[in-house]
This record gives sequence, C-alpha cells and structure tokens, in this order.
Amino acid sequence: MTENIVSKIEELLKTFEEGLEKIVKREKDLAEYSIELKKQLDLIGKEMIKEACELIDESLKVNEERKKRYEVVRRDKRGLKTIFGYIEYERTYYKDKEGKGYVYLVDIVLGIERYQRIDNAVKGAIIERVVDMSYEKAAKEVLGEDRISRQSVMNILKGIDSKELDEIQHSKSVRGEKKVVKELYIEADEDHISLQNGKKEIAKLAYINTGYKEEKGVVIRKELKDLHYFSSVKEDADDFWAKVGKYIEENFEVEKIENIYLLGDGANWIKKGLEWIDGAEFVLDKFHLTKEIMKIAGGDRKLFNEILKALREKDRERFEALVKEKMEEVKEDELAKRRIKKGKRYILSHWDNIVLEAANVNIKGCSAEGHVSHVLAERMSSRPRGWSEDIAETMVKLLSLKYNGFELMNVYLEKIKAKKAERQEVKEIAKGIIKNGKRVRKGTEKWNNIPVIANGKVNQLRRALKSLISCSFYNAGVF
Repeated sequence: MTENIVSKIEELLKTFEEGLEKIVKREKDLAEYSIELKKQLDLIGKEMIKEACELIDESLKVNEERKKRYEVVRRDKRGLKTIFGYIEYERTYYKDKEGKGYVYLVDIVLGIERYQRIDNAVKGAIIERVVDMSYEKAAKEVLGEDRISRQSVMNILKGIDSKELDEIQHSKSVRGEKKVVKELYIEADEDHISLQNGKKEIAKLAYINTGYKEEKGVVIRKELKDLHYFSSVKEDADDFWAKVGKYIEENFEVEKIENIYLLGDGANWIKKGLEWIDGAEFVLDKFHLTKEIMKIAGGDRKLFNEILKALREKDRERFEALVKEKMEEVKEDELAKRRIKKGKRYILSHWDNIVLEAANVNIKGCSAEGHVSHVLAERMSSRPRGWSEDIAETMVKLLSLKYNGFELMNVYLEKIKAKKAERQEVKEIAKGIIKNGKRVRKGTEKWNNIPVIANGKVNQLRRALKSLISCSFYNAGVF
C-alpha cells in the first residue's frame, strides 16, 4: 500500500518540476499547471485515505481486546466517496461472541454508518456550497465529474434537524461578557418563497445590531455593529421572537439599554416582537413608508414632499386633506383610487409608529429589505423553484449561520459527532490500536528513499514532505 503512495508522490514531484519548466518555456500556463497538480494530489489523497482505513482495520484484527469479544467472519470491500474522489477499501466483518450480532469494527472507529456511501466531509463541503448554488452545482464543485444526484444532496439536507442548528448557534453565540449599549436595533422583514405544493410561505428574517460602525465618532460606511441574524419558515411568531429575546438577554446588559427600536413594515408577526422584547418601541421603516407615500402621490413630487412634511409634524388633519385633494384629482380613475386608498389605510393604521429619521436622531434607517435580498432571497426566491417546508426551514437556518460567521462544514461535522453513541467495548478496542502504531512507522522507511526527500534542497516542499512522512496516523491524534 505504501508503495502506491510513494510512486504517486514521485509522479507529483515530476509533474511539479516539469510543469515549472514548461511555464518558463511558455508551453503551459498556470491554469493547466494547477489542474495537473490537483489531479495528482487527489490521487495521493485517495491512496492515503484507503491505506488509513485498511491499516486501522488490520490493527483491529490483531488487537488482543478485540479477539476476546469478536471473532473474524470474512473480509469485504466497501466503496466511499471522499473529498479526494471515490475509494474502495477492504474491511473485516466480525461476529460478537456474546450474541449481539455482526459488525464492521473499522467502520465504527472511522465514524461511517452502515449504508453510508458518502463521507461526512463531502456532505459538509456540499452543505457549505448548497446555500449559495443549486444542488447539482454544489455536488459538482465538491466532487467534480464524480458527482452525486440532486436527490442525494436533498437527502443530506433532510438528514439535518433544524432545531439542532438552533442549538449549535445558541451554544456558540453566548459571549462571556455582556455588551453595554445605549441603543439596540431589531430590524425585521420577510421573503416570500414558493413551496412544492404550489402555495406561498413567508421566510421570516430579523437581525439585531447596535448601529453603524464609526471611526472617531464618524460613520465612514454603513456597516452594522454586533450584527446577528435569525430566520425561520416554520416557527410561529411567538417562538421566533422568544429566541430573539433570549439572545438579547444573554448577550446585552438589558437594564442599561436606553432605547430598543423594532423596525419593520408593520406586519402582524413583526409587531408580535413587542410582546417578547421588553421596552421595545415599534418604528415603521422609512422604505415601506416611502413606498406608500408614492402610491398616494403618484408622480407628483410636490405632493410627496407635502405629505412627508405632514407626517414629520404629526399633522393627521393635513395628511387626510392632501389625500382627499388627490382623490378628487384622479376622478374616474378607479385603479388610481384603489392605490391611493390602500396607501392611506396603511399609513393611518401605523400612524402612532411613524417616526422619521428627522424627528429622532437616535433612529437610523431600516435596511431590512436589503438584508432579506442578500441573506434569503438570493437563494430562496430569486429564481423559480419549489421548496419542501422542512428543507426550506433548514436552508434559511443554514443561511443565518453562514451570515453569523459560522463555517458550515464545521457545523455539520459537529452535529454528526454529537450524534455518535459509540459502544463502550469498541472504544476500549480503539484505544488498543495505538499500541500497534509501530506497524505504520515501518512503511515510512521506503518514503525516505524518494530522492527529493533524502537528498533534495532544503525548502518548503521538502520540509512539508518530511513532516508528512515522519508522522503516523496514530501520533497525529486521529484517535
């Protein structure tokens, strides 16, 4: 087995040297050179993964603790898609002497499930990409031409419990020291996504921030401080806002916050947040307010400014008079009348919550529409597609995790690791494998015969290869 890896490393070094020469001679460019190196590195990776699996299997086979509990039945092949490509390795099938069935011990040690055909690292890499691109493109980017079907990608998503994503996010989001701020902003809006059953559903998005970042008291660019996202398709408004409220309590000195502003378009689910965020004040965001004023004013810029002035001055009588004048102006245009009535009704229903930036210097503009577009809509609704409700829920939570700074591959692997309930007797046998580590080290003598390693110039490549061959899988902390 080691000979295969050695020969492939020799091929890699040959490709490395010949490629450099061809680049200098202008016979090859960097792109072609990179593709050739990638192929060689993948071949080495596949050989090393295969050898690691079979070495661990062999160590289990000769382990004394294993012999007491399990007897050898036969040897079988297993195929697995890894981040380097498809591999096949041989593993031993055992019978439990206490009558508890049959088992492939090496698969348990490696963390591979019974019918698993795709390595968890591949699944994690696909999860990391599928939030930005289609199932097919995500699989192709990870596996190249050796890709998996759209259904297989969907099955990976189905295997994720969205509640577990919330738990991971919560466990990592609680800071050691609570922040002290004067103003806290909670902005909310929604995306409208299509389900497979033909219905529409809203994807809720809320994010907390403490205003714009400043340099020497001046806002240089509109980048939000202490930004944290929450999203859901399936959660009802109470559960959604309870989660937001809990985050605020765990991360901020609530009693020292002077003002909490909840900004949004006035949807019922958004206003529900006032029941869960103690002391919060709802503010109708300027984006949606401006849209409604435009519905009334049409293209009349003068009327638009007069309505804006009436709202700033909280002059309801003047506002209604302006609307009445416009209604008389459009006369028989029923479509325009319906548009004006809708705009008027919207503004009057939120009259007490209309606080313009000019009236309160503490309130910044609401940017929720842009955040919905960037965080959710770009993947969830910008192109025609139909989601299942469960996968849509998983996707929006993965998107929140991504934009909250989480590495999605690590999130996925952490979730898998937490689910493992390894049998105690297998743990004891696995500990004994380390004692058989000398078997691995014997093979490294052949590696030292590669000329570039034995006699080559001391450079970064040689140091890296020497470092690689001087370590056994066991000493590297695999177990």
